[in-house]
Amino acid sequence: MQMIRYVEDGSIRLLWVSGTNPAVSLPELGRIRSVLSQERLFLVVQDLFLTETAQLADVVLPAATWGEKTGTFTNADRTVHLSEKAVEPPGEARPDLDIFLDYARRLDLRDKDGQPLVKWHDAESAFEAWKECSRGRPCDYTGITYTKLRERGGIQWPCNEDNPDGTERLYAGGTFWSDPEYCESYGRDLITGAPVEPQEYKAMNPSAKAVIKAAAYQPPHEPTREDYPFLLTTGRTLFHFHTRTKTARSPQLQAAAPEVWVECSTRDAAAAGLREGDLAEVSTPRGSIRAAVRISGIRDGVLFLPFHYGYWDTPAGHEPDPHGRAANELTLTDWDPASKQPIFKTAAAALHRIEAGHGPSLAPTNTASAPASNDLPRTAGGVEAEADEYCGTAPEGGAR
Repeated sequence: MQMIRYVEDGSIRLLWVSGTNPAVSLPELGRIRSVLSQERLFLVVQDLFLTETAQLADVVLPAATWGEKTGTFTNADRTVHLSEKAVEPPGEARPDLDIFLDYARRLDLRDKDGQPLVKWHDAESAFEAWKECSRGRPCDYTGITYTKLRERGGIQWPCNEDNPDGTERLYAGGTFWSDPEYCESYGRDLITGAPVEPQEYKAMNPSAKAVIKAAAYQPPHEPTREDYPFLLTTGRTLFHFHTRTKTARSPQLQAAAPEVWVECSTRDAAAAGLREGDLAEVSTPRGSIRAAVRISGIRDGVLFLPFHYGYWDTPAGHEPDPHGRAANELTLTDWDPASKQPIFKTAAAALHRIEAGHGPSLAPTNTASAPASNDLPRTAGGVEAEADEYCGTAPEGGAR
């Protein structure tokens, strides 16, 4: 969010976007499109597909996807995995690392001794360089190698010569990495976002205990009012990831949740004259979208919109439809002062009926968006999702 602010005021003139789609995922999309479309900004987008952000770019660099490149990734539980290349990238697509290394070579970046600044040449050598960065730190990777990952599968950091098998559990002995002389940062004030100073931290935590902060309730940054009486919250559905650049190209996932919907409670639907599947307009001070209504078990006074639905797969492309469907057309430009996470979860909104629907909403029925009524068709994978497993001997004599 701060980078976008710098682009907006002109202090960033070149922006390189890799593997994300801010023209759908960031709040207040009208503003985001305006920022990314500035003449003074040179926008480079590196991605698998021509996303809404890529369509705004001056240069698009085609990137390889996970099965088309080799490299490691680390789960949230600290497990490091090796993902091997299965197929060659199509056309001119290249792994992200190859693109960045080529760029570094063309810049002729040098260290203080006149040697190439970037000394690695592929994913494994880059991993070895990262291991040296992690040596002696809480996330020590130095005991992990590509060979061990191929032999054993996932390994959890910290893992070093003294702990070659990795560490399953942390803090089991009540020992934390919060010692003032060891920790790498001291936290932030939850209200202002100001960093805690070293002396403040040492006075607060001299014994290196775990620091647990209680966050007091803060009222929404945009409270409801007479013309916007609903609290709008946005989020995800089980069947899509991020802005659907990959999941919408999976026929079954797209069939399970093919279009945007708005959820409201039974009471609020009745007050607005809405029935399941009716077309409604959701509006905030920043814009409006139209979506089919799903009457669900959501709390009265609250509306929910899934944020995944941008415009890349519509005739409008990256330009918003005048009756748009991207939830972030409605969210506000504000963010948490400590985490810098945009405030997607609260906005003041209005809800109005546009026209009768032609059947129930196409929202999934087997997740949190389950309908209040039990007589709607269930979301199912269909025969294409079924798999047969054979045990024993196949007719040709081989095991199946």
